[in-house]
Amino acid sequence: MPLNMLKLCVGAESFEHQEQSVKARWSAGHCFHTTRMVPKRMEELLDGGSLYWGIKGHVQGRQILRDIEPFVGPDGIRRCRLHLAG
Repeated sequence: MPLNMLKLCVGAESFEHQEQSVKARWSAGHCFHTTRMVPKRMEELLDGGSLYWGIKGHVQGRQILRDIEPFVGPDGIRRCRLHLAG
């Protein structure tokens, strides 16, 4: 059974609002979400896992995780990009 991740969408008013936000992050055909928390169980998440979006107290969307890319930002803070299927 794949491991999944739940991410809360702070500020999203609806699934449609979140969908517009995700589409705005498309870069050269790639969709990603940047977060400060790097998952400890990356390999399990990438073995068929998904990112579920929590909006207004309800799970309202799902995207398949394609890759997880940890990096250090220009400010020296560890972050990671969650590469998602469109």
